[in-house]
Amino acid sequence: MRKRTKIQSQYYVTYERDGKKGYVASAPAITGCVVYGKTLEEAHQNISSAIKECLEVIHQFNKDTPKETMEPKEVRKFSFVKVRQREYAKT
Repeated sequence: MRKRTKIQSQYYVTYERDGKKGYVASAPAITGCVVYGKTLEEAHQNISSAIKECLEVIHQFNKDTPKETMEPKEVRKFSFVKVRQREYAKT
């Protein structure tokens, strides 16, 4: 009997606020892995579960595990862009 080994993976997750004042979370490296949560915490819990479930399905179909293309250091460095607001003269 073969012993299964656990491979720990790490995936970049995006969070966006939607029009219903909830959050949409997705794992871009895993096609179709998108969830909703009423709060940011709920969206995080939901995407964590969804990633596990997506990987289980991928494994069941003997497909390759998706590889994350973003390094954590890169994500932290490029997560936000600062943009200066133009000052408009009031007339």
